[in-house]
Amino acid sequence: MNRKKIAILLTFCIGLMVTLTSCGAPYSGVKMSDYVRVGKYKGLEVEKVKSKVTDKMVNAHIDKILKSKATTKQVKRGTVKKGSNIIISYVGKIDGKKFDKGSAEGQNLTVGSKQYIKGFEEGLIGAKVGDKKVLKLKFPKKYADSKVAGKDVVFEVKIDSLQHVTTPKLDKDFVKKNSEFKTVAEYKKSIKEGLEKQNKENGISVQRSYLWNKVVSNCAVKKDKDGNEKYPEKEVTRVADTLTDQYKSLAKQNHLEFKDFIKKQLGMDEKAFEKQLNSYAKTVVKEDMIAYYIADKEGIKVTDEDYKDYVEKNLKKFGYTEKSFKEATGKTYEEAYGGKDNIKTQVYKDKVLSFILKEAKEVKKIKH
Repeated sequence: MNRKKIAILLTFCIGLMVTLTSCGAPYSGVKMSDYVRVGKYKGLEVEKVKSKVTDKMVNAHIDKILKSKATTKQVKRGTVKKGSNIIISYVGKIDGKKFDKGSAEGQNLTVGSKQYIKGFEEGLIGAKVGDKKVLKLKFPKKYADSKVAGKDVVFEVKIDSLQHVTTPKLDKDFVKKNSEFKTVAEYKKSIKEGLEKQNKENGISVQRSYLWNKVVSNCAVKKDKDGNEKYPEKEVTRVADTLTDQYKSLAKQNHLEFKDFIKKQLGMDEKAFEKQLNSYAKTVVKEDMIAYYIADKEGIKVTDEDYKDYVEKNLKKFGYTEKSFKEATGKTYEEAYGGKDNIKTQVYKDKVLSFILKEAKEVKKIKH
């Protein structure tokens, strides 16, 4: 188990948008150069964003949209074919007796999907709606349920109905009904522009992630006279304590004692958890200090407008407004994420990363 799993689980469980920290201005009075040696962060190479969208990509995206708008209608006439969507009811018997989970009613089945044992779906092909089929089959020897594995079985299956799926066509009527456009050409153009924008945003996100990892790898934590890395212990403790509190809250939500929760979710005891969490907290603090160091050196400041834009952007990313966020969580954004000072740390990091990207050199391919 490593510290990465701690971070991943916490992010998964609480939908982490920013690094969580406790109340109180972080890093006040900390001289970053006492703890970190910052390497090159300007003029780094990064691969160009590939935002080109082909007609094939546009058509594939539109096909997905059309399929999502498909309607399903149950019909009482028709013949079962491979690929048919049908509703069935069946009774399964072994040695003339029903067995556990061997019978069901109103089950959806796409013939050929291999949802049932060999011979079941194949045996329904050619049957008509309302027909009853008797299938004499055999469970595989390595079947998941050992109680029936390798045994002969008889299924009495009734074809309740066929499902006809109707997928709309891309035409003027569809466009008018499902968009603000009037023609197919306009609709396709908007889809292409949307995909290009999405590709560009995704590409920039990849660039930022790559550059930040590069910057961090170019930096080092300074060491004391005994050769141990130096950290502002107050900040390490602050981050570790806040993350611990989050885990304790999650344990409570799951009606578990803290030690039982981390044992179940992480496979470790409290001592091992504390060690791993302390290591992860140091990683967080190191990256924070690098960001503050660069911000100070480059004169990067955070204004009230920067702060407001950052909060709105993160709320929008998860489909919230400030009002709906509070309604959903019972807290304001600031209350949920440690207070204004701590969110401000993330705004600094965001602006520093934008600066690093602006100063980077785009290349076609990075030589490793």
